[in-house]
Amino acid sequence: MNYENFEKPEDVSKYLHFITNNYYSFAAGAVRKWGNVEKVERSDELPFYQLMPDNLDDGFFNWYCVERPYNQFFKTKEMCIIYFVKYWLEWNRMGKPTT
Repeated sequence: MNYENFEKPEDVSKYLHFITNNYYSFAAGAVRKWGNVEKVERSDELPFYQLMPDNLDDGFFNWYCVERPYNQFFKTKEMCIIYFVKYWLEWNRMGKPTT
């Protein structure tokens, strides 16, 4: 695993499984809504990245979608992972609430 970036999908999956005990992979899109429903950004050069569960997870992803409905797509894979893990830790500390 190259700890400078997450180019291999299996590296991301292993890293997030180590932390969350669930498997997640990147999804990419050319459009994102950032901050609110009206603020739409488009990218013709680089995709925006979002993490998605490979299978049903333990409820985190649903909670994350409710908490951050317009803040899930990032310009870099690394920032996507940082925020995902930050909110997973917050969710875990709160006792894994459901939506």
